[in-house]
Amino acid sequence: MSISVKFPTSDGFDVFHGREFITIREDGQLAPNSTVVDQYLEDTEAVILAYNEDSNEVALIPLSTDYDRGDVYSLKRSDGSTVIAATGFFKEHDLSVDQTVRYSPEWNENIGGSNVPGGLVIDLDEDEEVYAAASPSGSTDES
Repeated sequence: MSISVKFPTSDGFDVFHGREFITIREDGQLAPNSTVVDQYLEDTEAVILAYNEDSNEVALIPLSTDYDRGDVYSLKRSDGSTVIAATGFFKEHDLSVDQTVRYSPEWNENIGGSNVPGGLVIDLDEDEEVYAAASPSGSTDES
């Protein structure tokens, strides 16, 4: 059993420690929490993003080097947060969210090919967790 502890960040988003989450923000950013970064993306500079329309899943395949390819997205790290600007990916696949939501990704060893040990999969049919930004008092309002 994992323990979940919330720590508010300067941009109003909480970082959950102990539970694996990838947040999909309304602005098209993917934000893995620190647990996901520590476990799967520590030595990663970029990810390949892929969409499986049949299963409605998004895959993030970690790469140790950033490549100049259309399906490769850089990880931006700042103030302890990691984000992936994936607006183009979401537009290309006609995916969008009308509110910020969190998903629990699963590691899949069978994706990524022979040169990559696997990737994280987000099942978009999974019941997501709707996330409301922190109120001015510092508390959060989660549905």
